[in-house]
Amino acid sequence: MKTILGVQNEIIESLKEKIKLPRREAALESKFILEYVLKMKHASLISNQHNNINQKDINNIYRIISERITYKPLAYILGEWSFYGLKFLISTDTLIPRQDTELIIDLIHKQFSENQKLMILDLGTGSGIIGITLAKIFPKAKVLISDISLKALEISKKNISYHSLKNIQIIQSNWMKNIPSKKFDIIVSNPPYINENDKHLIASELSYEPKISLFSKEDGYADIAQIIHQSPKFLTQNGVLYLEHGFDQSEKIKHLLSENCFINIKQYYDLNKIIRVTSGKIKH
Repeated sequence: MKTILGVQNEIIESLKEKIKLPRREAALESKFILEYVLKMKHASLISNQHNNINQKDINNIYRIISERITYKPLAYILGEWSFYGLKFLISTDTLIPRQDTELIIDLIHKQFSENQKLMILDLGTGSGIIGITLAKIFPKAKVLISDISLKALEISKKNISYHSLKNIQIIQSNWMKNIPSKKFDIIVSNPPYINENDKHLIASELSYEPKISLFSKEDGYADIAQIIHQSPKFLTQNGVLYLEHGFDQSEKIKHLLSENCFINIKQYYDLNKIIRVTSGKIKH
């Protein structure tokens, strides 16, 4: 029989050798795999590291590794991922939740009180991670999440059910096209912003993620520009638009906001000291 520690070391070495993951990343993924298969928390893995693993669980672990070494992202293999300390179901119809996006949640959480009766719109919601997380943080808020993809919205529905939320609604919409004529205190989006001609990304793990959620025309600015242009008529007097964007897009986005009557424009750095989020209010 093999122990938890022994299998974990096997996973790490396999990921390092087959797909050249750095040891730190391989160790992290080994933890995720063992937690998923053995249904154990990290602390339990450590305290039980010398315990044996039954053959059925070993077979499941090897199956996951065999998929992972094809460069398929672990999140898609497991069908779930963590975001802001919460578990979310995902599929290849939705983006994998990323730590960079947690910055938007932090910013909104700092600016608004948890007891405020906010109206929140999450555009291009995918698996629903932003809107659902905000609905949990602001229980008195009314949250509307939208996406053009019905398959993505099916995943977000499952996540709403999983988190037992009652203060959130779903609508299919191509950005503002089907959004009801309401005013929102917060509009937030992590839209497609990668240049569709950025060929070096095609061969990476991003190739597994939905193209509609990644790539945008006009050098990556088409969808962002559309959101910026359409948002003013949907924002309240003190409403704020929050946009996640690419590492080299901050100046252009600041310019687009200014052109569309936004003021109090602010930009925020992610953990890598890159401007990742830009916000603005409209001039009434």
